[in-house]
Amino acid sequence: MTVWYNIGMSKPLKILKVNNKEELKTLRALSREVTQEEIKSEEFQQFLDNLLYTVENTDMQEGFMAAGLAAPQVGRNIRVFAKLIGKNKFGIYINPKIDILKTTQDIQPEACLSIPDTEGLVLRFNNIKVTYLDRKGRKRREKYYDWDAREVLHENDHLDGILFTDKLVD
Repeated sequence: MTVWYNIGMSKPLKILKVNNKEELKTLRALSREVTQEEIKSEEFQQFLDNLLYTVENTDMQEGFMAAGLAAPQVGRNIRVFAKLIGKNKFGIYINPKIDILKTTQDIQPEACLSIPDTEGLVLRFNNIKVTYLDRKGRKRREKYYDWDAREVLHENDHLDGILFTDKLVD
């Protein structure tokens, strides 16, 4: 596995779960944007390292792999998430903005680290563009399709207090 953070200084963060009422309040809260000043801070950069360490070292239920983790899931209501962007490599997305490029959608199974032992079918757009800041505060734009688009939308929902179970289809 390629490590993209300071592994010696990183520590796992507690992943909040929906079955705890206090933790659910955090998971359901709207997240605020991160300032450029915050992005440059040592504390924030350490948080990003810890977020990456946590997502890379967390086991999912059988049949799923951890493909992302949003800041609210570890107790911080800020607009940040990590998403798998390659084989064993995660990217950081700060203050993401999503544009739907095509209205085509598909239904696929999803699961979540904050909702143990649960999976369900969710309808999502499969052609998006995300504009975000990287961990150095630089503006980036990426287009994502299919499963990658689904993962961005899933993680971005966490920033708005939305869980995949809110979007289940019959």
